Formats: sequence, structure tokens, C-alpha cells
Amino acid sequence: MQTLTRPNVLRFDWQPAIRTIPEGHFVAAIGDVHGHAHLLDTMHDAIKRELDEIGPDEATVIHLGDLIDRGPRNREALLLARQGVAGTTTITLRGNHEDRFLAYLGGSEEALEPWLDGGGMGMFTQMGLDPGQITPAEFRAKFGEDLAQWLEDTPVIHRIGQLVFVHAGIDPSLPLDRQDPHTLMWVRREWLDTPGPYPEGVAVLHGHIPRRTIDFRNRHRIDLDSGVVNWGILSGLVISGNRMRLLQVS
Repeated sequence: MQTLTRPNVLRFDWQPAIRTIPEGHFVAAIGDVHGHAHLLDTMHDAIKRELDEIGPDEATVIHLGDLIDRGPRNREALLLARQGVAGTTTITLRGNHEDRFLAYLGGSEEALEPWLDGGGMGMFTQMGLDPGQITPAEFRAKFGEDLAQWLEDTPVIHRIGQLVFVHAGIDPSLPLDRQDPHTLMWVRREWLDTPGPYPEGVAVLHGHIPRRTIDFRNRHRIDLDSGVVNWGILSGLVISGNRMRLLQVS
């Protein structure tokens, strides 16, 4: 078994928030995890440290989806997300990798190949299973019915004030209450080509598109996917009042 050293945590300087939230409120968003549960565990600890230092009246932590695939500890990452961060309301959004996985969990044999193509083999390896020797129903039983039902209940969008949280992006041509769930989990090129502003003047925090450096220049969106698979960096963003701070675990 591979021994993992404790990850490093970088706390960047505070800067003006992309959108202000009410005083006494605290919001943290976490980018794509892709089965790197040890990094997620450390990120939760780093967010808890920020929470303890600030002492807000209300705190929300949001996982932006793609907890699974392409990494070594996929089921554990889901368990950590479900457990959440103590003292907060923790929300896990559905990403495109969960979307593929849920089709298989729902009983579709045809969903296996697309899921494996997207990096799903790690889940089988971690659980000691052969995808060619098990049905979706048998896999679901071993995966755990309670965890499967929790994952099936994950939302695809969450809003706090003028902040919108999704996995991939939105369709700027549509009102926020008419967004297509597939777009929220899968959009890529069309989203990249529309830098904002967006409906109702919101700012969008998302993942899905890996970037080595988190870019804060666009005042309408922030991509928090820092390429944990490629570069071993998991990013989170803390917003408190009129300021925000980047956290990175590597």
C-alpha cells in the first residue's frame, strides 16, 4: 500500500471578494477532487481553520463536483464530502463524472463503458472488483445503498446571494431558473466563449476546466479546477464578507 505524506497547505492573501456576502456569513467552495481523498481531507481541515479564526454566524461549504474518477480513493472522497466540514452546511454538487457514474448505479449496463472511459476503473480497483464480473445492481449493493441514494440526491446548482455554484458553467442566454442540468454539469466551449456578465449580475464559481493557475481577473466567474490529476493541486476559495482567500493543498 502506498504511504501518503501529509499534504502542504498554501493560504494566499485576502483580496476583494468577487461578490460580497453579508457580514457574519462564510462560504467556501472546493474544486474538482477526482478521487484524491487525502487532499480533500486536508482541505476540509484548512477550511475549518479559517472558520475557527473568523467565527461566522453562518457557514456553507460547497463541493463543486467531480469528486470521483482518475484518482486512487474515489469512494472515500464521496464519504468525506457527505461527512462535510463540522460547523457548516455542506453541499455537494453533481459533476459530469458523477453523472456518468449515476447512470451505471441506476442499473444501466450501457453506462459502464462511458464511465470507464472517463476514469471509472479506479472505483473498481479500490473496491477490489472486476467490472466485467459484476452487474450494476451487485456493484450498488457493495458500494452501499445509503451512499448511492445520497449521491442521487445531489443538486446541480446552488445559489447564495449573488454567487452561483455549478460544476461546469451556465448558459448565459437563459434565466438562472431555466438552466438545463446537462449544461450545468457538462458545458465547456460555449462557456469559455462567454466571459460575462451573467444573468442577474451573478458571479459563477465552478470547476470542470483544469487550469494550473487560478485566474481572478474575470470579475464574473472563477474556475477552481486546478488540475489535481495533472498537477496534484486541489483548490478552495473562502469568502467572508467583502473579502476572499484562495487555499491550495498539494
